[in-house]
Amino acid sequence: MEEKGNSLELVESRDAIELVPRWEPEAWWFFAASAVIAIAILAVLLMRRKKPSVDLSKEKREAYAEAKAELVKIGGADLRETAIRVSVILRRYLSRSMNEPALFETHEEFVARHDGLKDLPDDVRSEVGGFFAKLAALKYAPDDIGSGDVQRINAGGAALLERIHGA
Repeated sequence: MEEKGNSLELVESRDAIELVPRWEPEAWWFFAASAVIAIAILAVLLMRRKKPSVDLSKEKREAYAEAKAELVKIGGADLRETAIRVSVILRRYLSRSMNEPALFETHEEFVARHDGLKDLPDDVRSEVGGFFAKLAALKYAPDDIGSGDVQRINAGGAALLERIHGA
């Protein structure tokens, strides 16, 4: 048995460039690019969208009505509890109606701010400071302050609310 030819003959490629893989864009590149572009367009549209305008006078009226209703609800609590509740009600009203950070400040921080209540006349501003000082003295008084005049504190809070709202 004679072999007539070599059956395992190696043939070289004609061009070496055929061995280099060709880059072909795959479909996921297009989807990724489209997603990035869509997110960018959506972000621009969301930033440019106008915020709904808030009717400040309506917000002030609603805050006033809510504060007045809460002051009426204060009943037979002790003097310290009444002072705390009146203080929170008035601070919440100032926060909503005048965009004041009074709700999140201590009495000292509230009084020390020079730009606080800048929209109010000076006499009303000093009355607010004095009333909050009285409330702070009641809130932080010793435990044996007694019952005191709960109605007077509540009435003083209601009168101050009227003065602030009317200014």
